[in-house]
Amino acid sequence: MSRILVIQMAKLGDFIQSTPFLAALRSTWPGRTVTLAGLDAAVLEAARLSPLVEETLAVGPGRPEPEGEFEAVFNLNSAPAAARLSAKVRADRRFGPTTVGGAAEGETLLFSPVQEFLMGIMAEDRRLGRFNLADVWLALAPEAGPRPLFWPPPDQVRRGPGFRVGLHLGAKHHLRRWPVENFVRLAQALSQLTDEFILTGSAGERALGAKFEKLAKFEKPPVLNLMGATDLSELSRVLAGLDLLVTADTGVLHLAAALGTPTLALFFGPAYGPETGPYGPGHLIYQAEAPCGPCREGTCRRRQCLALPDHFVALFALHQAYLRATPPLTDKPSEARFVALAAQHQTHLQLPPGHRVWRTGTDAFGQSLRPLGRPVLTAEEALALALTWAGQGVLRPGFQARPVDLAELAGFYAPPPGRLVLALDHFRRLTARLGPAVRENLARGLDILGLEIANI
Repeated sequence: MSRILVIQMAKLGDFIQSTPFLAALRSTWPGRTVTLAGLDAAVLEAARLSPLVEETLAVGPGRPEPEGEFEAVFNLNSAPAAARLSAKVRADRRFGPTTVGGAAEGETLLFSPVQEFLMGIMAEDRRLGRFNLADVWLALAPEAGPRPLFWPPPDQVRRGPGFRVGLHLGAKHHLRRWPVENFVRLAQALSQLTDEFILTGSAGERALGAKFEKLAKFEKPPVLNLMGATDLSELSRVLAGLDLLVTADTGVLHLAAALGTPTLALFFGPAYGPETGPYGPGHLIYQAEAPCGPCREGTCRRRQCLALPDHFVALFALHQAYLRATPPLTDKPSEARFVALAAQHQTHLQLPPGHRVWRTGTDAFGQSLRPLGRPVLTAEEALALALTWAGQGVLRPGFQARPVDLAELAGFYAPPPGRLVLALDHFRRLTARLGPAVRENLARGLDILGLEIANI
């Protein structure tokens, strides 16, 4: 049987976000043995639990390279180490980043048109390209169309009575972590709605759980601390039994989304919600919009964006979702209790500057984002909407983005107080990085939104 190698050298959340691609791969390359090569132990464990993968292979420094021949290799990572591994594998075809040349003649990284397009956007302004990572990887099998996240349903679901809210307190990088004090204030505000809070996290994050329990002043509902007490299989049982999970940008976020659990995802620092937010309908993405963000991991010393979102911003997101979402985010009986609770906080539920909340959905292309709170449509926002709309045909050649979809999306924003005008220099820098077809579609999109280009 022919073999296919998939290189996924990132973390657990990235593996979960690559499951739509893996499912598409199984349908477009049927009958092949899929081998997943990875660095992270959690990724390899998840791959072994997934029916989308037959074999796993640990790669990295000091480990052997894949042996034998492969019909194709799909590299999902842009890191030079992953590209070099792709080049070294004996394969008939290669997809994704790879290299040519060597130390003597000089090494060159090669990227696909999709990756060149996305890197061009990021070089100008990362916030302009709103493509979820799952859709980016699906571009490696564009003929398959959009697919949902996939995680095998647990053999048992760990449920409890009433409305149960999970709080995942940790994150691998400190710039992605919401302060425990804010989790406590959110829990206190939701205590009248919730019948049980469940704390999830790793053994190395137990101190966060202890701090939460020390600061939490409410007697009811009870708090079940499972931090460090679950393996991946047991964690799946816990997440599948929740009515809501509140978490930062973590692997647990994507695991919950794959299990169909509604999430409120909190994004700060280097994490950008449109890229790595929960994939699929019915989730909420909060984005802290500091002037310096999204930044690079390891470069920030101020942590300015973490000072932005207090617990009322999270309440705003949940309030908007419950009262205004169609269909409702949840149809559980506790919705009425939440509505009553939210009414008590109405005076606080105005989204201040520096904050953005999206509700996720799906459309013919893949992930869709709808803003909550009806923010004013600015020139930069209109440019982001038009560029994302125009770029869909790059990720999926032949896909026809419909003007009516872009116009409908603009309807979720409040009209601008005056003309929408974009600086000519900014527009020229961006379009210099784009191909002719994208530039043409971008011009159409800007015309639909009424954005003018001027020398200002």
